Amino acid sequence: MKGSASSPDSAPTMPQNPLLVPELPNPTVARLLQCPTDELARATRPSFLATDHSPVQWSENDWDRLEANREPLFDMSAVTAQFDRANYLRDGYAVLKEVMMPKTVEEWTEALKYGQELNDRLLKSDWTQIDWHTLGRTPPTKLLTIEDINNAIGGSQRVPQSDDEAGVKTLRQHSVFAEYFPAGHVPYLMNVLTHPQMLQLQRVSLGSDAIYFDHNQLLTRPPGYPGGAWHSHKIGGGADNCGVASLSAYQGQPNFNLTLCYPQGFEAKDDGGLKIIRGSHLFRDPAGCWADTDEEMRAGWLAGRKHPVTSEPLQIEYISLPPGSVILCLSHAAHAVAPKALDRTTRWCSLFCYKKPGDVTGYAQPSHSVPPVWAMKAQRGELPAVLTELFRPSYDKELTGGRTVDSQA
Repeated sequence: MKGSASSPDSAPTMPQNPLLVPELPNPTVARLLQCPTDELARATRPSFLATDHSPVQWSENDWDRLEANREPLFDMSAVTAQFDRANYLRDGYAVLKEVMMPKTVEEWTEALKYGQELNDRLLKSDWTQIDWHTLGRTPPTKLLTIEDINNAIGGSQRVPQSDDEAGVKTLRQHSVFAEYFPAGHVPYLMNVLTHPQMLQLQRVSLGSDAIYFDHNQLLTRPPGYPGGAWHSHKIGGGADNCGVASLSAYQGQPNFNLTLCYPQGFEAKDDGGLKIIRGSHLFRDPAGCWADTDEEMRAGWLAGRKHPVTSEPLQIEYISLPPGSVILCLSHAAHAVAPKALDRTTRWCSLFCYKKPGDVTGYAQPSHSVPPVWAMKAQRGELPAVLTELFRPSYDKELTGGRTVDSQA
């Protein structure tokens, strides 16, 4: 039987961006937001994980060391040669092949493997050792099943998430799971998130000098991965499920840029590769453009649709990428992931999502997954200036125009 709001297995409801809400829902959350950030940071990195120098516990010297030791991520001449912003806005995505530096490919791959190792280590651990009270909830009495754990090991987005009976949502929101906000676990990925070349790529892609962070995930696809269904993502700000947009209207929205980074690449068939539909973003239809299979997508949402700008029939495109490549994708673009055959090797990928404010309102949409400890650190001036600014949509009510994740219209 599932826990109810009054059962001991239920966590107090915590808003996704607790620093943005006008009134906290309960005293437990209020206490959490008043505690020292180093105390909350320790709770998010249980000692049994033996985390290696997690960025959430860095000192000022650590941040200075990160800045002093930066090396190029990308061959920016290759990025410039391949990226055409007009085409990106028109088609909803751009492919940048072999733009990572050779050392970047090696270090990024190792960083993703380490992040997955941390995730698997948590799945195999005794969760009764977690400091649940500091994380804002009573210790759960229900456990994940052995089947749940075995199904999730080695991949991403496989842990049951429909409720918080076993504490999964709590661990996800606080990024105790490394797959959610892995930059907060892995130094190299924090370097990527804040790297000047990455930030410049976001400014060019979004057509805005003002950019903010939204979310970051591991997207590990092991052999036997069954594939991901067709979908697109909401952006809020009144720009979802509201009809076809012109290019100028689309640019004016508070757009999100999904930056999918593949240090080892993938093949188009049976390799966990991305599938996408050019021009689908302009329909702004996350409620409608979903399907379980390619055949269902062709017979349903795709049938008879044409690109609003080029008038070409919309069609599914199957992408193949060499190592060291990046795909930029606007959130409204319909996309899916191919299955991963059992004889393939793991597909390594990390997602970094950034966004711009709306041109008319100047408001940025609230962040989807900045863990509370990071929002608190930013609000309290405990982070470098660049990261404090990137995290502003997780704590700055003026920037978000009073919006929370639950009120993005």
